[in-house]
Amino acid sequence: MRKRIKDIIMSLLLVGVAVVCIVRWQAWFGTPEEPFWADENADYVFPSLADADCGTSDSSVYADHCLTILVLGDIHNNLSAADYDTLAARVPDADAVAQIGDWLHRGQNYYYQTLLREWNAGALQGTPVLVCPGNHEYTKGFNKTLSPVWEHAFPHPQNGPVGVPGASYYVDLPQVRFILIDTTPLARMVHFTRTVTWLRDKMNEAGERYVVVMMHHPVFPAGKGRFNPGVFAFFHHVLEDADLVIAGHDHSYMRRKPFVVLNTAGRRKEQRRLPHAEATDTTAVYSVLTFPDYPVPAAGGDSLPVLRTYRLQDGVMIDSVYVQHH
Repeated sequence: MRKRIKDIIMSLLLVGVAVVCIVRWQAWFGTPEEPFWADENADYVFPSLADADCGTSDSSVYADHCLTILVLGDIHNNLSAADYDTLAARVPDADAVAQIGDWLHRGQNYYYQTLLREWNAGALQGTPVLVCPGNHEYTKGFNKTLSPVWEHAFPHPQNGPVGVPGASYYVDLPQVRFILIDTTPLARMVHFTRTVTWLRDKMNEAGERYVVVMMHHPVFPAGKGRFNPGVFAFFHHVLEDADLVIAGHDHSYMRRKPFVVLNTAGRRKEQRRLPHAEATDTTAVYSVLTFPDYPVPAAGGDSLPVLRTYRLQDGVMIDSVYVQHH
């Protein structure tokens, strides 16, 4: 009888292990993505600032007027074409859209179909896009991989740190240098150190341009239990010299100059106590970043860029701050 009970227990344990392995296979090791690019969807590509000739004041289409950027936080496939129409109506003069990761809910190809169709059906269609991947653009598990469709959907320059995985890059406009850091695949110390060295060099080379850094994982967390020790330890000193640092991931709004954390449509998380924060909010928000005409003016008053933040639900402004040039 005792042997029979032992055999039953062992059988149940083996069945349990098998079930867990089947359920968690993707989370541990990742799985092949479903086929997607076919038929009329094959040409769905987001227009990118990387494709624009915007390196100098003479060649840029943005050189002769104020530059306005619509900034979106975590979205997780929760915006519809109607939502994009609403944002386009609220920011009718947007020259570009900047998004700081987790636009998708998880890095599987079929989510791109929903995302691209909604974007291409909305009033923002054709607006250039700046975007860095978030952790939800990657498959889960030990073998984290960025969907091969991501670079097709979001073309970007290949000017990131050498020898570092991911999609880090920078783009120059006459008024501002955008530096986008893909923080998800930074798992080894050498990845962090090479990225920090590259980041410092690109900040120093920006000249008179403002420096705006976009990254998915924030240096200072806005949500409970959201602290990222590697990102904080390696980036917080160098990024204090940036003019503006925009992040997401924490599904809350927090501002501590020059750091801003945004959540546009992701499920809200509980906000932690933030004695260091200058402004906080737990609702879904978006921001509008407005730069003055090129060249960069002297610091002071209305000549400075402004970051204004609005509630997604009703468009009411909840925060506004000048972006000071270092």
